[in-house]
Amino acid sequence: MQINPLTAFIIKVFLCLPLCYWGWYYFADLTTWIVISVAEPLLQSVFPKLIIGIEQSGSLVEVIAEVTVPAQNTPRGMVAELPIPVNPLIYSYGLPLGLALTLASPFSFFRTLGVIFINLFLFLLIQVWGIGFESTKVLFLQMSPELIGNIRLPSWQMDCIALGYQFGVLILPAVTPVIIWVVFYQSFIVRFTPVLLRKNRL
Repeated sequence: MQINPLTAFIIKVFLCLPLCYWGWYYFADLTTWIVISVAEPLLQSVFPKLIIGIEQSGSLVEVIAEVTVPAQNTPRGMVAELPIPVNPLIYSYGLPLGLALTLASPFSFFRTLGVIFINLFLFLLIQVWGIGFESTKVLFLQMSPELIGNIRLPSWQMDCIALGYQFGVLILPAVTPVIIWVVFYQSFIVRFTPVLLRKNRL
């Protein structure tokens, strides 16, 4: 019995997924370090008086913010700090799927390597996006303004923070691998058209 191309491709994707998920998690500490090296100076440049830095613990990070508390509650010479825990892996869960789709598609060394690199690069940016918007969501939407030095943002900026957080956690990780695959493998995807048309007729 001959397997149609679509079924064969789906089987390849499922066979590649465990390896891709293993690699994604195994190298999480390294990718998190790369993400921090971009996110930390970016956040500090946008909020220089609020963001102290970002600390890494394995694949997890803590965005450290300077908060305002009564002087009697802070020892002399010390700064009140608030750690905001963020899990960057939440924003890259679609990367293994993107790698599996690429590896299951027709192999061409330079094309395959290029698409893998694009997946890695874009998901690193998505993680930077996620760290930035999740930490600002906590600071400006969930905390009392008194704790952040009464820094107040216009309502439209608050809406942008909420929208950016939702977009980063719900949409970008899910649709990015599919979009990349469709863009770079259109000629391969077209091969599935006869199979799908045949199934529709049935």
